[in-house]
Amino acid sequence: MNKYLVLAIFLLIPFKGSMAYAGKSLTEKLEDKYFSALDGWVERGGRASEYQGLVLETCGKLVMAAANASEAVAFTTTQKEEFDFRVGICAKTTVHRAHHQSEFDDPKLVQLICDDGTALFHKLCKRSGLR
Repeated sequence: MNKYLVLAIFLLIPFKGSMAYAGKSLTEKLEDKYFSALDGWVERGGRASEYQGLVLETCGKLVMAAANASEAVAFTTTQKEEFDFRVGICAKTTVHRAHHQSEFDDPKLVQLICDDGTALFHKLCKRSGLR
């Protein structure tokens, strides 16, 4: 079954960036939807009871939406650790918006995350006030 999932992702991903609706690509619309869900969690005070079901799941969807076709395939097969890492960064920067995370007091760590060239990390850092 896993090979069918990979095949479906491989076949469908090229279309996600080319489809446009109301001036935005499907990728942009998905990112907006997932960022909106994370914004709502922050606005509600960042309840711990919603962390697993909302923040982590939404971050996983956001990471996949932001991935290019080869990354998406790799995340489901050979690079699961990289996927988990990106989800973790997404979750940590989102939590930071509601509850201060002391590791972000280190400017070197913030630079490593926010300036690494990953567009999603840049957006997350900007949204969380780290940039």
